[in-house]
Amino acid sequence: MNVIDLLKREQEKQQVPILRSGDTVRVHVKVVEGTRERVQVFEGVVIALKGKVGLATSFTVRRIAHGVGVERTFLVHAPRIDKIEVLRHGQVRRAKLFYLREKVGRHARIRERRQPIGGSEMTLLRAEPDAVHESDVEPEELIDAADEPELDGTAPAEVTPETDEPEGAAATSESDGGA
Repeated sequence: MNVIDLLKREQEKQQVPILRSGDTVRVHVKVVEGTRERVQVFEGVVIALKGKVGLATSFTVRRIAHGVGVERTFLVHAPRIDKIEVLRHGQVRRAKLFYLREKVGRHARIRERRQPIGGSEMTLLRAEPDAVHESDVEPEELIDAADEPELDGTAPAEVTPETDEPEGAAATSESDGGA
């Protein structure tokens, strides 16, 4: 891994909600005014997403403030963003909802999705680079020696589903009963 990838990985946030177009979100942004820093909340509908993964992932949120449409574009991994809350998941059929710019009032409403696609917890967790992957663990370490059957060199008798007896035993009982 080169130096640029390491720097990008350090700046990515650990937990990021999975955003889709039509979701109603509440973005908590850190605002600096003079020497003071406070958190300002911007709530609206996600109308566009740009990028899937990485530091350049951004999303545009639109809301109506005092009768005027306001849009803000945020970087998902920006240090100024305190947190992103997903309030509702909207049911839309387009990736970009720019048609909402001409809609006002009830015409700009988006139906709520009954069940989110990714389940109730739609948070993307970034794995730590030091974490051990399942593929790194050897299969022999996962199997306990006490659970293994002992092999004495003979083939195990197969069980038939009709009689629940070994095949060899069923064949001898049928031949003895018929004689």
